[in-house]
Amino acid sequence: MTKTSTKDEALYVMLTEALPGFLISDFLRCQRLPSLPSIALRILRLTQSSKTTINDVAETIEHDPALTARLISLANSVHLTRSANSTQTCLEAIQRLGLDATLTVVLSFNLFQHPSKGPQHTYIWQRSILSALIARQLAEQVCPKLAGNAFTAALLQDIGILALSATYPEQADELYNDRTIPHDHLIQEEQRYFGCDHPVIGAWLAAKWRIPSTLVNTIRFSHAPYKSDRASDSTGDSAGNSTGDSTGDSTGNSLLDMCVRLSGPVADAYLSPTPEERLTTLIVDLSTTKGLPPVSIKNALQEVQPKMELIAQTLMMDAPASINPKELLEDAQQLLLNHTLILNSRREAQSKALTMLRKGYSAPDGLNKDIAFKKLNKQSRTKS
Repeated sequence: MTKTSTKDEALYVMLTEALPGFLISDFLRCQRLPSLPSIALRILRLTQSSKTTINDVAETIEHDPALTARLISLANSVHLTRSANSTQTCLEAIQRLGLDATLTVVLSFNLFQHPSKGPQHTYIWQRSILSALIARQLAEQVCPKLAGNAFTAALLQDIGILALSATYPEQADELYNDRTIPHDHLIQEEQRYFGCDHPVIGAWLAAKWRIPSTLVNTIRFSHAPYKSDRASDSTGDSAGNSTGDSTGDSTGNSLLDMCVRLSGPVADAYLSPTPEERLTTLIVDLSTTKGLPPVSIKNALQEVQPKMELIAQTLMMDAPASINPKELLEDAQQLLLNHTLILNSRREAQSKALTMLRKGYSAPDGLNKDIAFKKLNKQSRTKS
């Protein structure tokens, strides 16, 4: 066993021990638990390398005739055909779809099959794809060599929800069908329901599939604060240091983690009924978080929207409502300005009131005189 596989195995053992015993037992008995076949894992590993070519991916996919047929069929669908020439080979299909869409199709072929594809299932899939596309675009700005890793980790960051939904459908429907619960609050609710949260469960699944430990840890900490080190994240287990990254330097992995952690909140804002309010909150969070490298959310959203529409058409799923990133961010900035003006006005009013109060206490004939009168009146009542 190589050093890398030993580290991967140690991480899997540590994550297994982090889950409640009843969860492990129920997951292992669940017939519908999300799975990742070897062909998908090989493709996933290929896409993590910046040296991988489309030919490499095509040759790997061609080992699975069913997957090859599906890709060619999707590439020839009415939504994607832009010329009279039909796609005949796996390579041509990948060239037409693009690597991101191809990887999404490969994973959806296995992970996102669900017997009851209700609104919440669609939302989880939409959020996963959006997060992946956003994470890639953010990574292109700060750590371009890890853009493929960012896409994959963000795409898989919510697979723990799929595992819980497959194993506990009634409880999951009660929890995840409530769209009023913000995604970051789901962690607390999951802890209350299941004694664990979906990022850790997703990391356990990824480690079980033998996904590289770097990506496993990115999934594990995908919902942590934007700027924090893996070793210092609060996970209830000190083994985080010993299961560090198997590839790349710490700076690159830190940027990768940031892109994935930021992708979810941006996706939530995109999908929100009031995206300008969610973006306003996000802008404030980013402005008050020290040590973050400068990233352009507007550029990321501009690149993401057409790709999201293409992937949605490829998978024959509903695409999120279209937005205008420039107008949306302008509205968010204006909303932030309005909130700032209101806050400053309140602070100014409070400051004036406090100043008047202080003057009243210090004035010779003001509050001091009134207090003296009250004391004198009290003494008179006592004597009588």
